[in-house]
Amino acid sequence: MNDRHVRIWLYVWLLLAPQCLPLIAYADDANRARAILEAARKLADGERKWNDRTQELKLKIVDRRGGERSRELLIKLKKYEQDRTRSIVFFSAPEDVRGVGMLQWADPKGKDEQWLYLPELGKIRQISGAAKRESFVGTDFSYEDLAVITQILDWDDTEARAEFVRDEEFDGTPCHILEFTPTGKDLSYAKVRTWIDTKDLIVRKFELVDKGGQVVKTLVLGDVRRVGAIPTPFRMEMRNEATGSRTVVDFTKVTYDTGLSDDEFTQRALERGL
Repeated sequence: MNDRHVRIWLYVWLLLAPQCLPLIAYADDANRARAILEAARKLADGERKWNDRTQELKLKIVDRRGGERSRELLIKLKKYEQDRTRSIVFFSAPEDVRGVGMLQWADPKGKDEQWLYLPELGKIRQISGAAKRESFVGTDFSYEDLAVITQILDWDDTEARAEFVRDEEFDGTPCHILEFTPTGKDLSYAKVRTWIDTKDLIVRKFELVDKGGQVVKTLVLGDVRRVGAIPTPFRMEMRNEATGSRTVVDFTKVTYDTGLSDDEFTQRALERGL
């Protein structure tokens, strides 16, 4: 190759490079993100595998003026094939909300279904469409949020494109930051950012981002304890960045693999209550 050919080749490369480099960077970031998710999946399917979980918790809702309301809940969840889950939630205290329940059938690769039961009305209401964006019984969690935080590590590229953003320490813990952009999922959020613990590969923080690029909610998970082989957060705090309110969740009891039956995740069970 003579000097003239070298100069032409360099000229063409310089013209194309600004267009090609972002594509190369994106491919690397996407591949790294999927490698992290696959490592988390390998742990979940191996030494940390579990089939059902029961949680008892205390919940505190704090408004922007500092006013507080307290609740106690029972949550049961069971895993099914193809990463599908079924969960049921009941309020156990105080008395004015006792028996309020929600049933969720979640499918990370399909449609999620949710139902709400209000004892005073004595009927079940299916939650769909815009109602999924509503507050879950006065908390800073929406029905949609509950589905996102239980499914996100099981989304593949047909549900959301995942990109590696950077490594960063959060609350003294080294983390990978991954950003998910929904593709097949019908979400009100344009992006969901996650801080994934580099050691335990569990999510320590979520940022829920609207279509204008603003973080509208932040969920922080802490007080991680091992229940058997499973690292389990015993504290969660959801902050609504727009309203200034927050919901603090403290788990008082977490158990795995107690043999929950399918009958515990039906509309009849929702009506039956606690």
